Amino acid sequence: MSSTEKFEEASSVTASAFTSALSQTANGVSIVSTRNNNVDAGLTVSSMCSVCADPALLLVCVNSDNAFCDMALASHRFAVNILASHSVEVATVFAGLVEELTNSRFDVGSWSTLTTGAPILSDALVALDCVLESSQVHGTHRVFFGRVVDVRTTSGEPLLYTDRRFAEVHPVTL
Repeated sequence: MSSTEKFEEASSVTASAFTSALSQTANGVSIVSTRNNNVDAGLTVSSMCSVCADPALLLVCVNSDNAFCDMALASHRFAVNILASHSVEVATVFAGLVEELTNSRFDVGSWSTLTTGAPILSDALVALDCVLESSQVHGTHRVFFGRVVDVRTTSGEPLLYTDRRFAEVHPVTL
């Protein structure tokens, strides 16, 4: 038996063990948004990262059951709005934790657009406007790869998510 075959037969850890372990890391918080036929969709994510700088490419992971997926696939565009530390309210709303705003998430915050027309949060720390390059389904999630065609930045500190709660950056003095 080759070493590759040995690893292919290994079982995965449980979902509970995996998510518990990853809850100990700190991740930036973003709202991923799209617009299709004048209808907006968006959600809070912490699973976004850069892929490469040339061309500017990022990826974001979204549960395949979320309406965002079909809309982003149809519109071929999305934006990643990296949140500042003062954006806990909008992060909570787009995470679906404010039931009365589930169908009116974009009523919270001020929104505009850049090049693609995807919704951009006006006070996002960083807004990355993307054209959909490709997507793939892996397990319960769809991974979207976006080529960044426009960017807007402001100053401030990022909002973090760690230990299943929002947090702020606290610099360490050496």
